[in-house]
Amino acid sequence: MSRPPAPPPVRRRWRPSGSTVFIVLGVLSYLALRELPPDNSLARVKAAGVLNVCLPSTLPPFVSSDGSAATGTEAAMIERVARRIGVPVGWNVQAAWGTSPDPVDWGVRPESCDMLAGGIVSTAETQGLMQVLPYTRSGWAQLTTTATPRHLAVLTNHWGLAADDAFGWADTRDLDFVAVASAQEALTALQSGERDSVLGLAAEVAWLRDRLPGSTVRTVDDLPVQTLALGMWKNNITLKRVVTAELKLHSRFPGH
Repeated sequence: MSRPPAPPPVRRRWRPSGSTVFIVLGVLSYLALRELPPDNSLARVKAAGVLNVCLPSTLPPFVSSDGSAATGTEAAMIERVARRIGVPVGWNVQAAWGTSPDPVDWGVRPESCDMLAGGIVSTAETQGLMQVLPYTRSGWAQLTTTATPRHLAVLTNHWGLAADDAFGWADTRDLDFVAVASAQEALTALQSGERDSVLGLAAEVAWLRDRLPGSTVRTVDDLPVQTLALGMWKNNITLKRVVTAELKLHSRFPGH
């Protein structure tokens, strides 16, 4: 006598225990809260009545300042941001800017400024230290004052710039080269005859050309293009929104 077929197994839907539900809801709530602006950086700037900016004393054509006023392309961007917020700019010149590999040694601190300006290059190094706010990309150029230049000044004055690429470029051409800290320093070396050529980012080389009648400039296509940015401390979300909105209006990226 055959046995009746066994009933099919009952499929049970998995139901989380009460404790599991509580944990999941807690995690979701935490993640949701993290999406909210965690700071009042914009409100702090407005309450202080000033947008404090750290910068080197001279880095033409980007910024130059005596502490009371500033000029340059990045200084103009900062002024537009401050007008959008409705406050003046406080220029906090950092005399030690760029004097060592570690920015902590420069004396630059979050309490010193709301923003940073000074030809900052967007790299893994600078992105690890701050929020970088890109505004343009720049190639390299070489300025020469003689037909057969041999004595090169390499502009290595940018926070985050991988200078080894530029040094390698000069080395493979068997040039006598030295690193210089600013376009102003390069200008002095060219005018004195100590150097007869300069390798740097295109904007700096153009600044030099305008001050050296008779010099020639050519683009250098075999060095990596660099992304220039303003800087801001991390997690200053509300202030970043204002700065980003202003930069988008004047972006010089291709397609913008």
